[in-house]
Amino acid sequence: MQVAFNTDKISYEAVLVAFKFLNQALRLLGVFFLVTLFHFTHSSVAFAADASTSSNPKAMLILDGSGSMWGKIKDGHKILVARKAIAGAIRPFEGKLDLGLMSFGHRKRAACLDIQLLKQPTSLNPLLYSRIVNRIKPIGKTPITSSLSSAVKILNRKGAKGASIILLADGPENCRKDPCALLTPEFAKINKLTVHVIAFSMSAKDAQSLRCLSENSGGSFHTPSDRETLEVALSSALGTSLKGARPQTPVAKKQQPKKVTIKPGIFLSAHLGETSDALKTGVNWKIEKLNTEGVAEADLPPWTSEKAKAEFDLSPGAYRIVADFDEYQVIRDIDIQKNKRAQERFIFNLSQLKLPTGWTSPDSRSGFGKLLLEKQLEKKEKNSVQTSSQENSGETMLIDLTNSDKTRLIPAGTYKISGIDNGKMQNWFLHAAPGKVIQIPIWKKTGRFRLNLQSASKNNFLSAPFVKIYRTDLRTDKLIEVARSKAKSPQFDLNPGKYLAHIKDGYAETRHSFSIQASQVLAHDITLKQGFLKIELNGTNGQNESETPLLEILRLKEKSSPKHVAELSDFSKPIKLSPGAYRLIFRTSATARARIKDVKIKNAAQRVVKFSTRQALVSFLISNRNDALSRHQIFWQLFDKKGQMIWQSAEPTPNLYLSAGQYKIVAEIGNDQYQSKFRIKGLKTKKFDLSNKQIN
Repeated sequence: MQVAFNTDKISYEAVLVAFKFLNQALRLLGVFFLVTLFHFTHSSVAFAADASTSSNPKAMLILDGSGSMWGKIKDGHKILVARKAIAGAIRPFEGKLDLGLMSFGHRKRAACLDIQLLKQPTSLNPLLYSRIVNRIKPIGKTPITSSLSSAVKILNRKGAKGASIILLADGPENCRKDPCALLTPEFAKINKLTVHVIAFSMSAKDAQSLRCLSENSGGSFHTPSDRETLEVALSSALGTSLKGARPQTPVAKKQQPKKVTIKPGIFLSAHLGETSDALKTGVNWKIEKLNTEGVAEADLPPWTSEKAKAEFDLSPGAYRIVADFDEYQVIRDIDIQKNKRAQERFIFNLSQLKLPTGWTSPDSRSGFGKLLLEKQLEKKEKNSVQTSSQENSGETMLIDLTNSDKTRLIPAGTYKISGIDNGKMQNWFLHAAPGKVIQIPIWKKTGRFRLNLQSASKNNFLSAPFVKIYRTDLRTDKLIEVARSKAKSPQFDLNPGKYLAHIKDGYAETRHSFSIQASQVLAHDITLKQGFLKIELNGTNGQNESETPLLEILRLKEKSSPKHVAELSDFSKPIKLSPGAYRLIFRTSATARARIKDVKIKNAAQRVVKFSTRQALVSFLISNRNDALSRHQIFWQLFDKKGQMIWQSAEPTPNLYLSAGQYKIVAEIGNDQYQSKFRIKGLKTKKFDLSNKQIN
C-alpha cells in the first residue's frame, strides 16, 4: 500500500511540473507570435508606402486581346507566343519599372468598348504580372484609339504624366476610329507622352497605319514576326521607358560580325514593272547632293550616267536621284549611310503599247482618223511618273495617238479608247499591265445592252435607280467600271466581253452578270426586290434638342459578321432595303443607351418600327469635396446595366441626357472613389450628390 501511494504521488507531481512547463512555453510562443505579427504588419505598411510613393519610371502595356490573336505563326498561336515573350522580357526590369497592364477585346465578341485596366502601374513583379497576362483570352475587336485614350487618362489621373505606353497589337483599328487623329504631335507634347508600337505579325500596309503613333510621340516602332524578335522588341521598348537604362542581362545574344570597311555608295537599276527585267538602254541618271534644308547644293556638280545599271561612290548624306527614260521621269530622295552600299530599284510602271498598222489615215481598213487614250488618275499615282507628253485635265489623262506608227510607252492602268469608226464615235477598254506589251483591239465591234428595270413593290419602273456596269474579264483582282446611268431604262454600247451590272435603289440592290458579243443587241428585264422600313419616333419631351437621333442599320448574315448598311438621321421617308434580316441600333444622343431591334424586311412590304426619344436631364456632383477639386481633377464614368462604359467626363458637375434604364456612376478624385447605382424612369430632371457614396 505504501509503495503504491508513493508511486501515485510521484506521478501527480510529474504531471504538475509538465503542465507548468507547457504553460510557460505557450506564453513564450504567444509573445513571439505577437512580435512576428507586429513586424510583418509594420513591413507590409512600409512596403505599401514605398509602392505608393515609388519614384520608378511608369509605363503602361496595352496587350491586344482581339480574336485575331488566336492566329498561328511558326512559333504557335500568337497569344501564346506573346505570353512567353512578355514573361521573358520583363524579368530584367523587376522592381525598376512601374508597369501597368491594359487589354481590349478579351471579354466580348463584337464590342468596341471592351477595354479593361488589369493592373495599375506599380512596381513590377514578373511572377504576378505573368499570371495576369496568362488570363487574357482573345475574342473580340481591336479598339486601339479608345484604348490609347483611356490609358492616357489613367496615367494622368494617377500623377504619371510623362509616362510611356507600349502598344502590342497584331492588327489595325477596326472600330471606325483613327488613332492618328487622336495622338497628334500636339497631343503627345501636352501629355508628355511616348508611345512605342509593336506591330506583331502584321502585313506591311496594316503596320504602316500605326507608325504615326510612334512618329508623333517620339517612340520606337517594331515589326516582330516570331517569339525571339517579339521579346527583343518588348525589351527595347521597356528599356527606353527607363530613359536609357539598360537591363542587367542582354535581351538577345547576337554574334558580333567582323568589321568590314565598305565604301559608301549606291547601285541603281531601272525597270518598267516590279517583276520585269532591268532596262538595258535609254536610261539617264542624275544625282544631286542635298543640304539640311532639302535643297540641291549649287556648288557641287551632279553625278550623271547613261547606263541602265549604274553605280556611284558617294559620301554619307542626303541625295536626290532623277531617272529619265524615254519621255518619263522618276524622282526619289535617299540617304547614304556610312559603311553601306545601298541598292535602289526605280520602277516606272509603264506598259509598251503596240499600235496596229493601217489605222493612221482616214482611208485605212480600220476607218480611224483620230485615236485618244483616256485614263482616270488615282491618288496614289498622280506623282509616281512624270512626263512632258501627257496632258493632265483635272483627274483625267489624255494621250493622242494620231499619226503614230511605232510602239510607245504609256503608264500602267485601265484606259478608255475613243475613236471615229465610219462616222460614229466608238469606245473600247483595255488594261495595261506594268512591263507588258499590249495591243489596241480596235477591230472589235461593240454590242448594245439595254436594261428594263422594275420594282417588285409596284411592278413599274424604279423611282431612283442607279446602275453601274463593270468589266470583269480585264483584271482578275479588280472590277473595272466602264459605264453608269441614272436613267429608268438605260442602254449601253459595250465592247465584247464579260460584265457585271450593279443596280441600286435606295439601299436595295442587286447584281446581274452578262456577256456581250460584237454587233449583238441584248435586252434584259430586271426586277429589283425591295422592302420598306418606316421609323416612327415617340415622345419629344425631355429630349436633348442639340443632338439628332441616329439609326445604324446592319445586315445580318448567317456565316459572317453583320455588314454595315447605313447611318441615318432623317426618318421622314421610308427606307428602301433588300429583303432579309437586319439589326437596328438607335441612339437618341451620344450618351444615351442604344436600343437594338432585329427586324425582317420582306419583298414589296413595309415594316414599321417605333423608337422612343424620351430622355431625362441628369446632373452629378460631390458637394463635400470642393477642397479636393482645387488640387485634383475629377473623373466621371457611366456604365449601363451590362457593365458597358457609355460615357466619361472630367467636368466638376456634368449634365447629360439619359433614357429610361438602370445605370452605375463612378467618380474618382485623387485616391478617393465614389460610386452609386441609380434608375431613370420618367422625364423628370434628376440630381445625384455622391458625397455619401465613397467606397475607399
